Amino acid sequence: MTDNIEVMGISLDCLTAKETMIRAMRFIDKDSVDIIGILSMDVLMKNSGDEQWRELVDGFDLALPGDPEILKAADIGDRVRLKETENHTFFRLFMKYLQKNQKKVFLLAETEEKLNRTEEMLARYGRGLRLAGRGLLEDDGREENVINEINGTETDCILSVLSSPYQEQFIDRNKALLNANVWFGCGAVFGGEQEKSVPIGRVKRFFRKKLFWWRAGKEQ
Repeated sequence: MTDNIEVMGISLDCLTAKETMIRAMRFIDKDSVDIIGILSMDVLMKNSGDEQWRELVDGFDLALPGDPEILKAADIGDRVRLKETENHTFFRLFMKYLQKNQKKVFLLAETEEKLNRTEEMLARYGRGLRLAGRGLLEDDGREENVINEINGTETDCILSVLSSPYQEQFIDRNKALLNANVWFGCGAVFGGEQEKSVPIGRVKRFFRKKLFWWRAGKEQ
C-alpha cells in the first residue's frame, strides 16, 4: 500500500492512524514548528486550482485526507484507512496524547463564534486538554498580537480552525516567528462533525460528494 496519494494535483500522506501518530509524536519533541494539516474534499475543490496554495500544502510535514471520498478518488479501497479517515481516528488519538502528556494547546480561529463552537466540540475529544490560550485572527492586523500571545504561553501545539487559504498563508508567513512544536490545521474535523449533526447538512454533503468525485475524476 502506497504511503502517498495524489488527488486533484495535491500530494497527500496516506497512512494508518498508528503510523501518523508515530510521526506526530516525533514532531512534538522538536524545537522547530512542524505542520500537520487535515484537508477536506471541500478545501481541495476550492483551492486545488491555486498553484501557490498547492505549493504551501506541499511544504506540510503531514498533509492528511480528511474525508474517505478523497481516498476513494485515489482508488484506495483499504477498509482500515477508509474507516480511520471517516472516524478521524488520528485526530482522536493525538488529542488523547496531548491530554495524557499535559501538552499545552493554543486554539486559533477567525471569529469568537467559531472559537466557542470549536471549544465545545473539542471537549468531546479531550475533556482534560490543557488549553493554554485562544486567539482570534479576524484580520491581518491581529497577526502580530496573536503571535505574541502564542509565544507567551510556551504552547506545544497550535490547533488551527482557520479557513483556507488564509490558514496556509498565515503559517507560511509566520512559521519562523512561532514558539511552538506543532501547527495542526484541523478545521476539517470540526466542520465535518458539525455538518453531520443536522439533516440538511447531511443532504448537502451527499451532493458535494457527487461533485467532488466528478471533479476529482476529471482532473486525475
